[in-house]
Amino acid sequence: MISNRSASFQHPEANRDPGRIGVIEMEGRWVAGPWSPCSATCEKGIQHREVTCVYQLQNGTHVTTRPLYCPGPRPAPVQSCEGQDCLSIWEASEWSQCSATCGKGTRKRTVTCTNSQGKCDASTRPKAEEACEDYSGCYEWKTGDWSKCSSTCGKGLQSRVVQCMHKVTGRHGNECPALLKPAAYRQCHQEVCNDKINVNTITSPRLAALTYKCTRDQWTVYCRVIREKNLCQDMRWYQRCCQTCRDFYANKMRQPPPPLPSS
Repeated sequence: MISNRSASFQHPEANRDPGRIGVIEMEGRWVAGPWSPCSATCEKGIQHREVTCVYQLQNGTHVTTRPLYCPGPRPAPVQSCEGQDCLSIWEASEWSQCSATCGKGTRKRTVTCTNSQGKCDASTRPKAEEACEDYSGCYEWKTGDWSKCSSTCGKGLQSRVVQCMHKVTGRHGNECPALLKPAAYRQCHQEVCNDKINVNTITSPRLAALTYKCTRDQWTVYCRVIREKNLCQDMRWYQRCCQTCRDFYANKMRQPPPPLPSS
């Protein structure tokens, strides 16, 4: 860059050898070179450039001379700058769970530019969302309606169907969590039975054993529930779970009688 301001003066060497140089009309100008690269590749730095005072001879040649021969203020040889090649530092969090538990879905994560000026290269930014598949929740427990109470009076039992089924296809499976399985049986209570009318109540376990010939339990899976709910005293349940109920009464009869109250 050359300043537009100029001055005409006699070259100092003209006094030494007037015959060779003589009085030469000169124009002093400031000439500035290009700026150097910023001293910092990221954040703030400085740039330098060369600034010289030159004069132009009558034949058009430029010659460097001392700064005092250039009029006006000298252009700045230094200036502040800011690096444009900041290092891209992207930080990504852990992926979230898949939005679907039975099929295709999406998962997300947080992506943050950790550069102090927030100048990360967008072309290198990690993905914040992507497709995913999860089939861990395809099966669920399905329950039917509760049945009527097994007894018309007193204690009884209700049952319902509990199945592990696929949400989409409806197929049966074994992938349902066992701890979350709903109850298939529950106890029910009706009006208090009239002992004269309720002929199903077992008053004598030995008589029941003689009356009904026991071979084995008919409801192997559910007889434990019958026993726990104290339903063996009902002849109808006794017949279905005779082996379990017989053992129940046997253990009960072995128990010592309660102590008599002290007088």
